[in-house]
Amino acid sequence: MDKDLRTTWFEMPVSMQISNIGSEVSRAINWKNKGNEKRKIGFCEKAIEFLQLSIEDPKNKHRIGEFSFCIEELRDYFLGENIYKTTDEMLHKYYDAFI
Repeated sequence: MDKDLRTTWFEMPVSMQISNIGSEVSRAINWKNKGNEKRKIGFCEKAIEFLQLSIEDPKNKHRIGEFSFCIEELRDYFLGENIYKTTDEMLHKYYDAFI
């Protein structure tokens, strides 16, 4: 992981971190709906990378469970069988709340 990215990420307030994650999720949704598997997966993986950074950020220690579930949900929705029955709208609603 890029040390500069990590430093910059940790300096961001959590609302900005989640907004950045949400941007990647929105891009993944966009490419999913266009049928571009490679780009969908790439943006999903970037969102997960950002969530993992947020988990490592000491100011978010009380959010580890929430962020861990977000990773699980994104993997399920974009890469798995969608056992949680997540929708595009549900993801937009969650992440857009931080904009």
